Amino acid sequence: MARERTLSDQAFEQFPQALVIVDREATVLSLNPVAERLTGWARGDAVGRPAADILEVRTETGVNLCAPNGALRRALRLGTRINTHFAYLFRLRTSDDPVRVSYSVSPLLLKGKTPDGAVVVIHDVTPELETIEARDALMLAASHELKTPLTTLKGLSELLLDFDLSEAQRRELLQDLHGQADRMEQLIGDILSVSRIDSGRISVDFSRVDVASVVQHVCDEVRPMLKGRTLKCRVPEELPAVMGEARKLHQILVNLVNNAIKYSEPGTQITLSARGDRSAVRFEVSDQGVGIRKEHMPRLFEKFYRADDPAVRRTPGTGLGLYIVRSLVMMLGGQVHVRSRPGKGTVFIITLPRAEATARSRPRVAVGA
Repeated sequence: MARERTLSDQAFEQFPQALVIVDREATVLSLNPVAERLTGWARGDAVGRPAADILEVRTETGVNLCAPNGALRRALRLGTRINTHFAYLFRLRTSDDPVRVSYSVSPLLLKGKTPDGAVVVIHDVTPELETIEARDALMLAASHELKTPLTTLKGLSELLLDFDLSEAQRRELLQDLHGQADRMEQLIGDILSVSRIDSGRISVDFSRVDVASVVQHVCDEVRPMLKGRTLKCRVPEELPAVMGEARKLHQILVNLVNNAIKYSEPGTQITLSARGDRSAVRFEVSDQGVGIRKEHMPRLFEKFYRADDPAVRRTPGTGLGLYIVRSLVMMLGGQVHVRSRPGKGTVFIITLPRAEATARSRPRVAVGA
């Protein structure tokens, strides 16, 4: 019996959701550590108080958990379990914003059919709601960004089909078609990358990476996108390898150079450089573009964030590129920093661990962001 009580007590203390036990008068008898953290009430202060003092929980329609017509009183009166989804828990003691929760109230029957008390189980649904909101935001951004190139593709294809055009005109339209298709391909790639990052379905195959070859590949790939801008690639002859994955390093650098192209005017210069030191290889992507104001810096790498700046808003984008860059850099064990002057340009700095000459390749491991 003592062992069973000990196990029961441990289960109560370690239960992953907030538990509050009340008597038939809705007076608090006990609460577990999760409930203490969620409500802001310590157990010693809460026990003996009316549940209404510590559980200010209201549904979206405004019904209070502890009100006369609320779920707690009804469960105690009727002896039936009541579940409610998506309510608000107000932590008045800590003056925090309300927490989105779901809860259930289960009557406790010790003798007879009349409840002797009830247990209130409260679940913080904030993480689930954030996931849903992120998914909805991703779908909204994707549909919005895909609509523009699709409309352009449709219009260009109609011109090609319906009009007699010179060879030069046809070639110009086909180049525009190719550019819009590239834009759609990049957007879809970004959406897939974010989905894999957020779900932890990205793996890293650590090995020695020849930095010079990756940088050269990046420069060759982005040159057709420059459209009047110049690109300088600076890589010393004796550049050490990094420990990472070539494909992810390539994706990081392409995203940063494309970002520099988007926010730079024709006639300006973009530079991609790499240099090594004793412990790391440092990559820099610099431009002479619109720059980033100081107040936007803290949120620069957030998913979907785009600065409220006319120079930024007039450029198509979803706000996913820098989020992907930071996530991949962290997976490779590196760091990312940024310097910028509005109207003068921006420099993104990536540092990745240098691979020692005798280092063994690490096994392929799954990584979650």
